[in-house]
Amino acid sequence: MNAPLLIGQYARSSEAVPYEPDRGFELPEVLRWTSGTPKAWGTRIDSRCILVALCLNQSLLTLTIDGASFHDGVVDRGAALVIPAGSQIDARFATPSDFLHVHVPPYWLTEWLDNDDVPDIDSMLSEPQHLRDPVVFKLTGTLLRAIHGKSSTSTLYADGITLSILARLLEIMALRATIKPARAPSVSPLEAWRVKMAIDFIDQRIDQSMTSAELGAAVGLSPMHFAARFRAATGTSPHTFILRRRIEHAQTLLATTKSTVADIAFSVGFRTQAHFTTVFRRHVDDTPHRWRGKHGATVRLGVRDLAKVA
Repeated sequence: MNAPLLIGQYARSSEAVPYEPDRGFELPEVLRWTSGTPKAWGTRIDSRCILVALCLNQSLLTLTIDGASFHDGVVDRGAALVIPAGSQIDARFATPSDFLHVHVPPYWLTEWLDNDDVPDIDSMLSEPQHLRDPVVFKLTGTLLRAIHGKSSTSTLYADGITLSILARLLEIMALRATIKPARAPSVSPLEAWRVKMAIDFIDQRIDQSMTSAELGAAVGLSPMHFAARFRAATGTSPHTFILRRRIEHAQTLLATTKSTVADIAFSVGFRTQAHFTTVFRRHVDDTPHRWRGKHGATVRLGVRDLAKVA
């Protein structure tokens, strides 16, 4: 049998990989880090590996790297945070969190790249990056299904998907490195506290229709100003974000209650079961009935605990 391409550990853990000066990373190592409650933690990344933190469930966090603010706001499912080797990272989560930490030796990445295409590989890997990509979003959904699989090949399947995600992220990073940087956007991202206010507003009215004007008013901004700043902070429009939030609430109810699919659809703001099923399939890549059959464990929402929702 061939040697493994990575060391995958997909079981939930509440601890990040600690900094160990004498530790060697011969292969990429995967560890799933999850917390059911908001949490703050800090660690130093080993000097011989890059950390790729893949978000498995939408989170709201403040992230500092080497003492400098790097991100303050939403990290959506399927987004990846690429942290350079040797960095000191400090994170404060305002929500429960679920991340896949992939520790990758830098040489392992550079061997994939053509130096003629990316002449300054070391520089590309020395800057932290927040990457959002629809392909990675889809692969993340497939990865979650593999992780929850019960067959003897589930881990092997998950390893293959993780490698595909790494390859896709590396492709995006290489493309960015060869493109002249665009002019900085003139719209400043919505502050984290306003993002949280907007999410709270959405959650409290998840069974009702909502407009950007109502969301903007809830955080003290005009509809146009709010929509532009919200997109800058989250990478998506308010409308798409609300749909994703409705689906997350529906997943919780599907996994933890005996309510019918139709009742759940109405309780999270959809007018018909058919529309709900269409949107659910688009976001989860499965039907509500099939998804319910595969997931018996409690699913936590991004901002509030299930007990508060129930």
